[in-house]
Amino acid sequence: MVEFLEEDGVYMVSVPWLQGCHAWGDTLDEALRAVPDNIRAMLEARHAHGDPLPQSLQNVDLSLPFTLRVSVA
Repeated sequence: MVEFLEEDGVYMVSVPWLQGCHAWGDTLDEALRAVPDNIRAMLEARHAHGDPLPQSLQNVDLSLPFTLRVSVA
């Protein structure tokens, strides 16, 4: 989900399948480019704290690069 936050003048991208995961940027491109690193950081933090990961992400190897595909609804 992408929103433009007029108050702050930034774009916010939310990752619906990873609750609480967001990325921000002055441009939409900047916000979208930040998403993979934010996903990785959130997964690593959850793993380090022993918090459960979503079932679909339990076997993800965080040492490998991944591709994020965005679809326009």
